[in-house]
Amino acid sequence: MAQIFQPAPVPDDYAVVITDLGVRTNNHAVETLDFKTADGTQPSSEHKHRQAQLEIVDKLYGPIHIGSVTVTRSALDALGATTDGQPLNGDNTFFRSPTRFFVNSLQFSATDIETRIKLTADANDYRLPTLLFEMASLRSPAARPLLRETPEAQAEPASHRRTLEKLLKSAQRLDIQGLSHRAFSWANTTKSNVLIPTGLGLQAFGIYSGLRGLQDAIRNKDSYQTIFNGTSVAAEVASIGVEAAVTRQASQMIRAGQRSLEDFAKTTFATRLARGSGLIASVLTLPFDVIAAVDSFKAAAHATGKEATDHYVSAALSVTSAAMTLTIGVAALAGFGSAGPAGLAAGLILVVGSQIWGAIRQVDEIDDYIDLTVQERLRTGWLAFWTISPDQDIQDRYTIAKATAGHSKLLQANALNLLKGPLKDSTEAIVNGKFTVELEPVTYNTWNWWTGERYQATTVRPRIKDNDDRIDARSGVTAETPGAVVVSSAEHKGIHWYIGGGDDTVLGAEDKPNVFHCGAGVKQLTGGTQDDVFIFEGTTETRHETHSRLVGGMGNDTLVLSGRASDREKPRLGYEVDLDAGQVSFITHTSPDTESGHSRHAELESIENVEIPEGGANIIKGTAGPNIIKSRGNDSIEAGAGDDRIYILSGNNRNADGGPGEDIYAVAHKPGHVSITEDGVNNSVIALDWRADLIQSWRIEEGHLVMTSCFDASDWALRKVTLRDVYEDTDYPKALQNNRLTFITQDGYHLVPDLPDTIESSSPLDIETVVVQQGTPRNPAILADRSEQQISHAKDTSYHVSHFNELSTLKVKQKSEFSTTLHLDYTHAELTRIEAYYTAHVTQKDEGDSIKYGECGLTLHFGVRRVVLKNLASSDERYSAQNPTTGRRAFSTLGSHHTFILIMNDGSSYRLIQPSPDYGLLLDETFIGKDPVQWKTDVPLPLTPTKKKYAYLPPLDQKPYYMRRWATCAMLTSPTEQAGIEVLIGEGSTYLVHLSPNMTLRLSTPGALAGAHPRLPRASLWELDATQLGQVEIKLSAHLLRMGGTTIHLPAYEAEDLVDPIRVITAQGVVYAVDSLFERVYVEALDGRYFAPLTAANTALSSELSSLTSEELKVLHVALKDGSPGTLSYNLRTRRWILDSDKSRVIEAADLKKTDLCDHSLKIYQDLAREGLNQTPPLGDDTLRLLREKCVELIESYTLDNSVMFARALALSAVFGIRLSQLSWFLSLAEASPEPT
Repeated sequence: MAQIFQPAPVPDDYAVVITDLGVRTNNHAVETLDFKTADGTQPSSEHKHRQAQLEIVDKLYGPIHIGSVTVTRSALDALGATTDGQPLNGDNTFFRSPTRFFVNSLQFSATDIETRIKLTADANDYRLPTLLFEMASLRSPAARPLLRETPEAQAEPASHRRTLEKLLKSAQRLDIQGLSHRAFSWANTTKSNVLIPTGLGLQAFGIYSGLRGLQDAIRNKDSYQTIFNGTSVAAEVASIGVEAAVTRQASQMIRAGQRSLEDFAKTTFATRLARGSGLIASVLTLPFDVIAAVDSFKAAAHATGKEATDHYVSAALSVTSAAMTLTIGVAALAGFGSAGPAGLAAGLILVVGSQIWGAIRQVDEIDDYIDLTVQERLRTGWLAFWTISPDQDIQDRYTIAKATAGHSKLLQANALNLLKGPLKDSTEAIVNGKFTVELEPVTYNTWNWWTGERYQATTVRPRIKDNDDRIDARSGVTAETPGAVVVSSAEHKGIHWYIGGGDDTVLGAEDKPNVFHCGAGVKQLTGGTQDDVFIFEGTTETRHETHSRLVGGMGNDTLVLSGRASDREKPRLGYEVDLDAGQVSFITHTSPDTESGHSRHAELESIENVEIPEGGANIIKGTAGPNIIKSRGNDSIEAGAGDDRIYILSGNNRNADGGPGEDIYAVAHKPGHVSITEDGVNNSVIALDWRADLIQSWRIEEGHLVMTSCFDASDWALRKVTLRDVYEDTDYPKALQNNRLTFITQDGYHLVPDLPDTIESSSPLDIETVVVQQGTPRNPAILADRSEQQISHAKDTSYHVSHFNELSTLKVKQKSEFSTTLHLDYTHAELTRIEAYYTAHVTQKDEGDSIKYGECGLTLHFGVRRVVLKNLASSDERYSAQNPTTGRRAFSTLGSHHTFILIMNDGSSYRLIQPSPDYGLLLDETFIGKDPVQWKTDVPLPLTPTKKKYAYLPPLDQKPYYMRRWATCAMLTSPTEQAGIEVLIGEGSTYLVHLSPNMTLRLSTPGALAGAHPRLPRASLWELDATQLGQVEIKLSAHLLRMGGTTIHLPAYEAEDLVDPIRVITAQGVVYAVDSLFERVYVEALDGRYFAPLTAANTALSSELSSLTSEELKVLHVALKDGSPGTLSYNLRTRRWILDSDKSRVIEAADLKKTDLCDHSLKIYQDLAREGLNQTPPLGDDTLRLLREKCVELIESYTLDNSVMFARALALSAVFGIRLSQLSWFLSLAEASPEPT
């Protein structure tokens, strides 16, 4: 589910890094953002040095291109930019084009952004909002937020900061890749294909306009034409259907913000969106955004000046940021599996309230707790010497005192652990209630070791009893407050009260959030002006004469009823909570023959929310305002008017009626049937805690909308959600009365049922839904060949196994309720065999041997290729068989650790289950004695297909990398887990691609295809550096180029398309041409950058070179130093260089130089330049250019070995005045210049 967190940069950031072949500099244009830190600030010496570095690198490489914007490094620094948490400097910005890691790790200061906006002289200069939009929309959704946390943020800018932060987070969640969606069987594909891209376009345009409007708001402008406004637009969208809203809303917004649209159309997001679907944008992204916009527009109409500005900005944000408001319903579902800080603290009283401390009979220890007289000390010591217990009164005094001290220390230690741990960001103090220690007699069975007789004995043990508390903390909690533990105060932090049982009266802090944890007894509790929580833990006994009274006061207050009935209480069916009437009652059994009764428990005042964690059959009624209701039982809910949030966390309920208002329902994924009633007057959202692909059907039954979903782990468990009375309660034909329903799935799909206007009969009617916003598709990650993949126990996962993989292994880390779909590129007929393997071991005990299974798993055979599933099952920890003769017991039933669904490429799917062998096997001492055993057995085929038809999903393409219109190089690095196919888009130049093992990528040049407009004059030339793959065979089949575990998808060409030439360069420098049209691979040449010429005629050729049929081969990327024209060749037999324009010329290796070197070959320059930039003052840009020329001369040479190159590099550092602070760059020499063979 959605979670609030700040992850590290995504691991795929370095999967592909694009750099130039040769030296290029970005032009500094008029539109370039270039400014320094605001005047009046006094930078430190360290900051001045960084600024000098950035200015030099800006001169060396030019400004950075980020999308459609060019910006200097100095300007980024002035905005408070950091990369990976570090300030910008010459080292971390030493590039011409930013890497994806740099874009994803860049963060800004909101204060510096606001300062720069105020300093912008031109009122119509929106380059900074455009930069922020480009930065946010280009980032990975998993990257850190674009704004970093700054504790020094002031009150007034904070309002703008929150708005800016929301807009940028929304922009970061924009995903063009989502346009390549996979259809569901129940989805209306035609409407979805229109609404998804247009909705995405509208959302992006609105966010962009919101950022421009925010700049106007910060600058206090009087005109707000850049913010699309108009109550009629929002009102129209709120009142008409989705289909009609598309064109109408788009035209309204485009007319209202023509200037904004023109600038938006130039952004990277807009241009890429236009390539796939056009930029007509409109869809009802989320009902609540529209309603919030209406409210803001109305408020703005009655306001002036800055107040009106804030309303307009709020309206723009509301209309455009569906991704933010959907988290109201979806992010709340994250609480299904986590109790949060309150849950971590819950049960503290129950735990410490029943602690028992044994008596310790040593005098010194007793004296630590009670004062002994001289006579008592002597007598106790004498008795202790003879191992006799002290006198009973001394023992009792000691037990009580020690228990009191121990319990006090435990309460304080627990409070400190909470305040320094899970509650450190939300709580400043914990107050523990008073208690006393009583002794209670305990009878136990024992025996006399001398006579062997058993008998009953009696002893006493301490019992904690909560006392009555009377505390007035309206002015706050300090260290002097009884029972208080205070760590660090802050304005936003609250107070936790652990007052336990007893009859307590507590007046909480007036201006702090209070959380009251209560046990049994009558409570008189009063909150403050903030959001307070009242949690009843432990038993909540009924007292007819006096009731508890809970007063929430101001704020949005919550009641949590988690107490169970004690043994002496009447059995309870549940609670009846009426927030409007201010009453809480128990629903109890009065007798088996009578109906249930009600016993008053508490009176409520000004409490808006309720949660009942214990289940049961509860009746919950809300107020006329907004309520949050969390239901875990078979409950009946009447939320009343107001915008309510209702959590249905149980399998079944009676009904949940949100009443009038904009209601959100969060529904847990559990087997059962839940019912929801909405009147259709307002919009409603139903957030579903399961993936969209688990939805099986949408159906109209007797005027109700019924959605049915399934589970990965079972074919028979179903989840039904019924929306009651979607059609009028009249005779047939029934008219539609509720078309304001939006469903949001766990994976982010926004679904709107495509409901007919009328239904003609009571017969069930299957309907379709419209996908109005694309979610996150369950894209299978790519399993590398001959590697072991650890399966997560914290989320659903999905993997794809290529039919080229010889061995794929998946290992379950630990037992979980989650599932893995395994997409296998095989037909079901290709599954030739399944082999189950088992391990078992014996545990010897006095009462007999126990035998249980250890790790068990399956091996799937597809001919000679295998898929291994490890640790799929083990014993389920319950005895299930016993041999009456030997007493041997066995855990003979296997419990599954994880659910695996096999999905074949022909659409068949199966659920893998580890078969349990006959229990007699483990009881047979001849099969398993004292030592562990392992065995295998075949699983009968065919497998039983799943009832649900799973879709086979090949890996999706990742966000593409554009190789640019000039020669570039791409360095590939294998990620830990490849989430999809890496895509390189050529633009008609020459590209050097450094391959990495076990990666899958796709090469294409769309602009060279016959249908491209405009069309490129030439195709792209791809040079694939396979030197890091080792000795691999190059195979080409069906547009797939394979080298070991590396797979490259090639285009399928039509007759008029320009074909991309492809070369593969091996570790020996041999160049193989790949002919994709005729599917052949042949030796074409040698590559001078990787080929090491042999220095002696008697030196043996490598196996690859000796196997070549041609003795003389053309050599690419090598030239004569004197510039002589012609093509060079090399004769492997004579070991001679040959120039075609002068074949008689004798050419030595010293006469040659390598050409077309990429930056990865120039590590010496990179490291020397960084050393030079770190000096004070840094080396200038002209000096760095000259240094590069000299380093290129070194690397181009064919004759310098590493020692000579090292010496010359040291000489260069001396010539350029570079003081070497470290010699790590020396290690790069071995890679930069291969030794001669």
